Amino acid sequence: MNIRKPLLDKTLVITRSFEQSEPLSSELVDLGAKIISLPLITIAEPTDNGKGLEEKVKDFEAYKWVVATSPNGAMRLLKTMEVVGKNCSPKVAVIGRSTAKVFTQSGIAVDFVPEKTFSEGFLEVFPRAEKEDDKILLVQAERARPLLYEGLINAGWIVDKTVAYRNINSEVEANLLLEAKNADAIIFTASSAVNRYHELIGVPQPPNALCIGPITGESARILGWKVFESREQSAKDLIEAVKQWAGS
Repeated sequence: MNIRKPLLDKTLVITRSFEQSEPLSSELVDLGAKIISLPLITIAEPTDNGKGLEEKVKDFEAYKWVVATSPNGAMRLLKTMEVVGKNCSPKVAVIGRSTAKVFTQSGIAVDFVPEKTFSEGFLEVFPRAEKEDDKILLVQAERARPLLYEGLINAGWIVDKTVAYRNINSEVEANLLLEAKNADAIIFTASSAVNRYHELIGVPQPPNALCIGPITGESARILGWKVFESREQSAKDLIEAVKQWAGS
């Protein structure tokens, strides 16, 4: 392996939009990889155009915590705060350092970032409610797994969940799918992308999947991919997973 270019002669498929994956793509190219951009999922406004989130933000004072589970949710929450004129929030809890970064770059402190970057790990360490009327605002994507919502209720919280955005399928060109099948590995950052790609292709090709986090990794593993997964939901940790795969 070329130590300075460990991905030389490797072709990788990135399934996120170019805007979301550009920093990751640039670093992979610097490491020698050829990149095929195959956006499978588009981020869209919720069906209510954000009115539900807006009403919840107007009532921020009712909540002890606001929980954001992804960078996309965090960005839409901050945008809504700006629209309704809120410059402070309840205590902020997030899943993943990438989500935390969205808040800190906007000058908002994050009070809770668990080490494990998935819902199960969050619930293991998040505090129980102290009072019967303690409320949480849960900011999620449409069709998010119910586990976090149900787990917080079981921990004694009153939980208001609101949809911040939707993941919708993108149109995919047939020639790009053919290129993707013949690549060396494919990068997945969400289970929705795993499932969408499998619907289009029907088989785990290319056979190697580089995944962010155990949930996405398990989704790919179940469908037959050989999985290399990052521990954290961040580009830095995903790069390490890619290097591990390249050296295997």
